[in-house]
Amino acid sequence: MKKRDCIVASLLAFVMLALVSVPARAQNATDDFGTWTSLQVVKSFGAPYVMARLEHRSYRNVTGTESWFVMAGGGFNFTKWLKGDLSYEFWKIPSAENITQHKGVLSFTETLRRDNLAFALREKYEFAYIPEKQSFRNTLRIRLRGQYTIPESIFTPYLMYEFFSSLDGRGWIRSLHYAGMDIALGKGHFLDFFYMYHLYGTSGPNGSRHLLGLGYTFAF
Repeated sequence: MKKRDCIVASLLAFVMLALVSVPARAQNATDDFGTWTSLQVVKSFGAPYVMARLEHRSYRNVTGTESWFVMAGGGFNFTKWLKGDLSYEFWKIPSAENITQHKGVLSFTETLRRDNLAFALREKYEFAYIPEKQSFRNTLRIRLRGQYTIPESIFTPYLMYEFFSSLDGRGWIRSLHYAGMDIALGKGHFLDFFYMYHLYGTSGPNGSRHLLGLGYTFAF
């Protein structure tokens, strides 16, 4: 690793620790700490691609499993700035009476690039079925991401914001606030390390508020 990359990594670690420690000192009864870890595989065939993902989420200060899910799907790169994909997700949520969710997900992502700076807007529609409650949920998710690729470096820092809104009349649900870094380990191998503040529409112990995340992606 280059000296500059070591400096960037050290600064990132310092920022992450600062972001976690500040809210921890002001922690109230509804605050919590957890982790999100994931493994993702993406196979491209030119413009079309297929993907699979496994993710685990902890809460209660990393002592319990909030939820986990598996995903499989595919997509298409329509242009250099527009792609869309369709996927199925199977969720198990121990933190909410161990319910199951089956999700159909449709998303489109538009990306604007200028030199090493990029901004991406993603619109995602989720249709979820909960068999234990014989109920359905329709959710719209909007995500904005800004990132900067450091020249001749393995690091790409980013900021990201996403909110969830119900299409069934429940209004705003929650929002995610990220500060993170993508790390290129080699051809097709990537790490995603981030801190996230997870803000819910209602208070309660059903999820983590302050999170550290680590994801690995293999793309080929």
